[in-house]
Amino acid sequence: MEETVGALWSLFSFLLLFFAGSLVLLAALLKFLRSMSWWCSCSVCEAYVTGSWTAHFGNLCDWYAHLLRESPTRTIQIHVLGNTVTANPDNVEHMLRARFDNYPKGKPFSVILRDLLGHGIFNVDGDLWRFQRKIASAELGSAAVRLFASCIVADEIRGRLLPLLDFACAGDKILDLQDVFRRFAFDNICKISFGLDPRCLELSLPLSEFAAAFDKASRLSARRATTTTPIVWKAKRLLNWGSERELREAIGMVNLLAMEIIRQRRKLGSCSNHDLLSRFMASVDDDNYLRDIIISFLLAGRDTIASALTELWGNDCHDFRPHRWLTNGVFTPESPYKYPVFQGGLRGCLGKEMALLDMKTVIAAVVRRFDIDVVGDNSSRTPKFAPGLTASLEGGLPVRVRRREES
Repeated sequence: MEETVGALWSLFSFLLLFFAGSLVLLAALLKFLRSMSWWCSCSVCEAYVTGSWTAHFGNLCDWYAHLLRESPTRTIQIHVLGNTVTANPDNVEHMLRARFDNYPKGKPFSVILRDLLGHGIFNVDGDLWRFQRKIASAELGSAAVRLFASCIVADEIRGRLLPLLDFACAGDKILDLQDVFRRFAFDNICKISFGLDPRCLELSLPLSEFAAAFDKASRLSARRATTTTPIVWKAKRLLNWGSERELREAIGMVNLLAMEIIRQRRKLGSCSNHDLLSRFMASVDDDNYLRDIIISFLLAGRDTIASALTELWGNDCHDFRPHRWLTNGVFTPESPYKYPVFQGGLRGCLGKEMALLDMKTVIAAVVRRFDIDVVGDNSSRTPKFAPGLTASLEGGLPVRVRRREES
């Protein structure tokens, strides 16, 4: 009997000691967690973590824009994300030009996008970035590549975009203009960069698996950056669970087709073609690096142009108001750091001139022949941005296309 009581007492003492030790460890853990940068009780961070900002704003971009307008310095800090967000042109110029070397993208940024972008130009710093930029600059700046690209765009407009709009007019159909421009840009960038034609804009074909997988991979990669700590998405990736499982599957499809593109270009021979991938393959023999180049070109040449074309169709898009950019009758361009859609400084977009030419060509061809009317009441026309690696409109942009009367 005494032995039983002694054993029970020993067990009780052990459990009591274990419980007390657990409380001490829990207290120490909580103190450590509170000392971390993502544990913050300021009003902005509290609103972010609790999601209370959603009561007044439809998306994160609108909330950030509101905070920036309210800030005297046009700069805010989201401590739980370790982020500083600025809309101050002086700050942007300081980071992109004046003190460029002091503001690398850094490991926290590159890790978030590493699975998708790899070591592509948009996800690296230092010598690796300079090496890739040097090669890309030499190719994109050549007259031969620009002529080749302009011919591709003209053919796509004449052979697919205008016939599609004519078809919509004849049937009084509603088009998602954002989807149309995404397909248009995807066809162009694939033909210009890889010498292959996915034919996404043809009337009878659905969006290619590659394009759909790329959309999902971009969206889910961007979502990683909104978690309050990278431990969350890294744990989900380790367990292959939830959104990280979807991301892995999407990137797997992107990788598979990117490698198939490389295989086809190598089989056809790179030296006899004008596409950008063939030019890179002449000097690069690393398939992983070529894969990263493919993804980088897709991100640069597809989503950005499609988003820019979609956002042109505002309430005053038909108004001829050249004084928007004139001061005392003289053209006065805005600071490139006020709205740096093409970045600026040393990271200025290498494809800027080509992109502007593409967009001008599309606009000139479309507005000369068609009237574009956004479908929906006034409240639904307010653009709402969807989170992602590039700006896009949530729910697309439904429009009705009408043939312009001949004057």
